[in-house]
Amino acid sequence: MAARRMGSNVRWTLLGNVVYAVGQWIQLVIFARLGGAAAVGAYAFTLALTAPVMMLANLQLRMLLASDARGAYAFREYRRLRLATTLAALLAVALIASLTADGRGHWRVLVPVCAMRAAYEMGDVYYGLWQQHQRMRVIGVGLVLNTVSSLAFMALAAALGGGAPGAAAGAALGACASFAFVHHRTAADADLRRSVAAGADHVEWRRIGRLALEGAPLGVIILLGSLQQNIPRYFIQAHSGEAALGLFAAASQLTAAGTTVIGALGGAATPRLARLCAAGQAGAFRALTRKLVAAAALLGLLGVALSALVGREVLVVLFRPEFGAAARVLVILSVGAGLGFVATLLGYALTAARVIAVQPVTLAVALIALVACCSILVPGQGAAGAAWALVAASAVQAICNAAALHRSRIEAGAPNPAVEVA
Repeated sequence: MAARRMGSNVRWTLLGNVVYAVGQWIQLVIFARLGGAAAVGAYAFTLALTAPVMMLANLQLRMLLASDARGAYAFREYRRLRLATTLAALLAVALIASLTADGRGHWRVLVPVCAMRAAYEMGDVYYGLWQQHQRMRVIGVGLVLNTVSSLAFMALAAALGGGAPGAAAGAALGACASFAFVHHRTAADADLRRSVAAGADHVEWRRIGRLALEGAPLGVIILLGSLQQNIPRYFIQAHSGEAALGLFAAASQLTAAGTTVIGALGGAATPRLARLCAAGQAGAFRALTRKLVAAAALLGLLGVALSALVGREVLVVLFRPEFGAAARVLVILSVGAGLGFVATLLGYALTAARVIAVQPVTLAVALIALVACCSILVPGQGAAGAAWALVAASAVQAICNAAALHRSRIEAGAPNPAVEVA
């Protein structure tokens, strides 16, 4: 019964994540059909403006809730903290937008994007409750509903002549529909309704503050990852404009397909890696890690080959003829994606070996390299320079992760290694 439930959970999780990822790609296609590269660029810039702030405010509360087996905090405390951090993030985004010329020019798209982000974040904490009870079906259905309803509302907005702001509003309505669904399903479920009702009615801000401190390091980690993805977009917007950013965003979205495969591969291999590490089987641990790295490199090479052979045609067919100009950028981004795949799987191996503290450091080093390369390359080369900067940053992260893993000590017969800084 437990194995059957786990299999069902894996299937629903995979279905939801794949459909959601495909939906993100189709959204860019809709924006491209509505207004070309400039419309895609405007939408990509608002996503880049909101993502890092929202990622920091996220604090990975869903993961903390799902793994809170002892019930250290009530669901209401997670929900209250998520509401507080989301409101703070929205205020921060509004302040950033009002202080920057590019931000002030995107209010019509930025407002619905903020609404979409807020609805997703509030629904995400409910997903954590379902995940804690090992019932992933509702999460998968919620992600599918988010995708389908968002695309339907965006298509309706496009048919009514709403343009890019209307399409962004459609995406926000889809996120709100998904949030309403998971809220209703939680309230209708007897077991989860008790979890929602548990806890004191009054707010104990001291406890919520402790929970925020527990989640802060996780928030910093995903903030660094979000900045690594979005900093090139800031440079392109500043030096080359919305159209160039739109071409870059479309090409970048195509390379994101391999991330789902890498996530599934790393997630499946992590328990095995952890057991080998705990048993002190250093040789088997490193052999499996080498196989994972080889698989990541092979997937990256396949992506580069496909981008070089049919990348231009794919961009033209999926988006519009003008997007064929991003073919060279797509090849460079595919190189960076392949190196990123290697860095990601090395990160899974580090986590399995309990080498945790070094990972934010490697992300920070890669981020510094990214900013330095963008400042040098983007003014002269535009989107291609940003793509090469991502290649350099991914290479730095992969090298740092490999060095940290090489220095970790897994001794035969030893217990699971302690957390190491280097």
